[in-house]
Amino acid sequence: MKTTLFGGTAQKDEALGGSVGGEVLEKRQSAEDGPALVDLRIKLKPKDALQVMIQMRAMLNAGVPLLAAMRTLIEHATTPESEKVLRKITSVVESGHDLSYAFDCLPNCFEKYVVHLLAAGEQAGALDESLGRSIELLTNQIELGGKIKAALTYPGFLMFMTFTMTLGILYFLVPKFEGLMMKRPDELPWTTKLVLSASQTLHAAPELVFGGIILVIFAFLFALKSKKSRAVIFDAVSKMPVIGDLIFKAYLSRSVGTLALTLESGVPILTGLEHARQVSELPRLQAQWEKTAAVVRDGRPMHTALCGKEMPPALTQMIVAGESSGSLDSSLRKAAEFLDAETQAALTAFTALLGPATVVVAGALVGFIVVSLMTPILTMAKYVG
Repeated sequence: MKTTLFGGTAQKDEALGGSVGGEVLEKRQSAEDGPALVDLRIKLKPKDALQVMIQMRAMLNAGVPLLAAMRTLIEHATTPESEKVLRKITSVVESGHDLSYAFDCLPNCFEKYVVHLLAAGEQAGALDESLGRSIELLTNQIELGGKIKAALTYPGFLMFMTFTMTLGILYFLVPKFEGLMMKRPDELPWTTKLVLSASQTLHAAPELVFGGIILVIFAFLFALKSKKSRAVIFDAVSKMPVIGDLIFKAYLSRSVGTLALTLESGVPILTGLEHARQVSELPRLQAQWEKTAAVVRDGRPMHTALCGKEMPPALTQMIVAGESSGSLDSSLRKAAEFLDAETQAALTAFTALLGPATVVVAGALVGFIVVSLMTPILTMAKYVG
């Protein structure tokens, strides 16, 4: 008996119009431990996962049987992590499971949309094509992430240096003025009192201050590693000017692209909408896809659920054209390409504003400390004069 993506036999679901049905999907979602052979210990970076998929597709395109291709790839694995992943996949496939199930057993190596696309390709008899589409989507994701990281490099370095200089000023420079200014503490402005208090706290308990800073940094990094926490953080940031537009369009583009790829692979529309919801991550975007699925389930056109103020009008118009002409998958692909271009434009705008904004913030912080120190000194000099 052949095991499908969700660890059971393939079942038809007339409501969804295909074999990846809602009932099976609900069973997979309700399982807390995932596939029986799941391994959370094996981890793979996105670039390494992409390389594994590219090599696998090349072997399949050359006509090499899957298991033979896997054994060849194991012998030529470039990293120990890749070898572990390939051995795990080979072991699962040899035990009689599908390749999509084997990928689903490695949640820390492959994105969920890759698993769903492979399952659709296996059922349609086009595994190599599904691999190609997965590679395309993952490549776009990696490229966008690389551009965002590159855009954040200079501002991040500038903020780090500003933070280091601020701590240096508070620790070494402020105490030299403290004796002079504390002669008449009642007449000091609140800004000066704030700077002096920060300096005194840093001198009194430096280990507590630095320990707190390190704890906040690690807590933030830990939150980013958690999908739920990251979704909440990104959802909050996506409502901010400029950067919010970038994040929202990036996730919208990714989910629309996933929906287009799944429909092109023969996946029923309701299942494709569920895949789009899973990869969107932003809670408000996930709610939008859930609303869309409910509308489609009721037999109404999909575009009626996407007429909100947050959705680009061009996306709605393309979906209307696709539904009218019976070519929804190709219209969604064009919409995904349009959203990719919009994301790039938003990234360019964000990059152009981020550098000057960081300089302003850094200058304001250092200027605040300097002005707070100089104001009482200039006041005293006036009285002396």
